[in-house]
Amino acid sequence: MDIVDAQLHVSRGRIQPTLEAMDALGIRSVLIDELWGNGQFGGSTYLEPGYALPNGGWRVAWPTAEQASILHPDRFSYLVRIDRRDPQLVELMRVVGSSPHARAFRVLPVWTLEEAAAFAAGAYEQLFAEAECIGLPVCVFIPGFVELLPPYLERFPELTFIVDHCGMGFPNIPPHRPQQEQQKACEPDYFDEVLRIAAWPNAALKWSHAQHLFRAGHYPYAPLRPILRCAIQAFGVERIMWASDKTVILDQRWSDMLFCLRDDPELSRDEKEWILGRSARTILRWPAPGGEKRKA
Repeated sequence: MDIVDAQLHVSRGRIQPTLEAMDALGIRSVLIDELWGNGQFGGSTYLEPGYALPNGGWRVAWPTAEQASILHPDRFSYLVRIDRRDPQLVELMRVVGSSPHARAFRVLPVWTLEEAAAFAAGAYEQLFAEAECIGLPVCVFIPGFVELLPPYLERFPELTFIVDHCGMGFPNIPPHRPQQEQQKACEPDYFDEVLRIAAWPNAALKWSHAQHLFRAGHYPYAPLRPILRCAIQAFGVERIMWASDKTVILDQRWSDMLFCLRDDPELSRDEKEWILGRSARTILRWPAPGGEKRKA
C-alpha cells in the first residue's frame, strides 16, 4: 500500500532517523512542515526556523525540508507556512509555487483573537487568491473556527482548502477566547460543524490528532471508527487524508496512529488506500514513486 503521512515536523538532523522509521512502518512518503519550535522572539506566531519582519510579521524558512526533498525526492515533499502580513507575500508565494518539492501552503489564522477577527473580515482574500492562481492547496489550521471558512470556500472555488486536525478546537487556541466558546469547540459535537463544510467540493479534511480530540483512549482507538465513518459519508474518502503529526504528539506511537487505520476491520481496502495515501497524492498533486499502480 502506498502510504503518505501528510504532516510531520522534521527538524535539523532528523532526515535519516525519519527515513529509518518510515521504512520500518511501511510509510512511503512524508509531507514536511518544518518546525524547530519557538525561538528567541517568543509567542506562538514565531515558529522557527524563520525571522521577524519589520512590520511584526514572520517569514519562515525550510532548509531541512528542502534538503530532504532534494536528497530523497520520492520520500519527502513539504508545505510552507505563510504570514499574510509579509510585505512580499505574493513574491514569496510564487517562489514557493515554483519549487518542484512544494505541495501546499499553510496558514494559522486563529492564533490570536485579533487575527481570528481579521480572518472573519476577509483579510486572507489576497493570500487565497494568489494560492488559487499558483495552483497549490492551502492547509488551514483553524481549530474550532471552521464556521468562518464558507465565505472563502465560495469566493475561491478552484482552491482546495485542507482543514487541519479534524477542524476541532484546541485548548488555549486562541488565548483568551471566551470559556464557553472554547469549551463548545472542543466538544465532540462540534464535529457536526466540520461535517457541514463538506458541502463545498473544494474542502478536504486532514485526519490527524483524532485520538486526542475525540478522547479515544488507547490503541486501537475503536471509538474513532464511527466518527471517521461520518467523515467518509460527508466528504468521501477522496477528500480525507491521514497525517500523524507524530513530532508533536509525544505520548502516542507513530505505529499506533498508522495501524489503527491500516488494520481497521470496518474500512474497506479501497477506503484505506484513499485515506492513507491516494487522497494526499491526488490533492497535493504528488505522483507516487515510480508511477506505482494500485494493486488489485
